[in-house]
Amino acid sequence: MDDCRAADLQPVICSDYRSQETQQRLFNNQHNRLIVQGYSEENARTEAGKVVAVPGTSEHQLGLAVDIVDIENQILDEDQEKTAVQKWLMENSWRNGFILRYPNDKSNITGIIYEPWHYRYVGKEAAKEIYDLDVCLEEYLH
Repeated sequence: MDDCRAADLQPVICSDYRSQETQQRLFNNQHNRLIVQGYSEENARTEAGKVVAVPGTSEHQLGLAVDIVDIENQILDEDQEKTAVQKWLMENSWRNGFILRYPNDKSNITGIIYEPWHYRYVGKEAAKEIYDLDVCLEEYLH
C-alpha cells in the first residue's frame, strides 16, 4: 500500500479478514439474489460460489487475501481494472509477495469470476514466479 501511495495513487482496502459469519452472510446474499432471479437451489449455490467463496473456503477467512480498490472507484466490478491503482497493483504487487488471485481469462481454472481487486499473499519468491510465468495460483501449484 505504501509503495502504491508513493506512486501518487490512492488505494483503499475494502475487505480483509472475514469471519465465518461474515462469509456466510455474503454467500447467502448472493445465493438469495440468484433464487429470486429464478435459479434452482442447486444452480444458485453453484453460481453463488463463483462470485462469493463458499464459507470455509474463502482466502479472506484465512487472512491471506485483501480486496483493494481505487479511492475514486470503490465498486467491485471489472471496471476496477481500468483504474490507475489496479494497473499499478497488477504490475507491481508481486514485488511485495502478492498476486492478483483471480486473473482475467482464468475463471475456467480457478472456478471464480475475474476479480481485478482481489490480491493474495503468497510470498515474494512465489509471487515473482507466478507473475513471470503469467499463471494463476492453481496452474503454479500443479
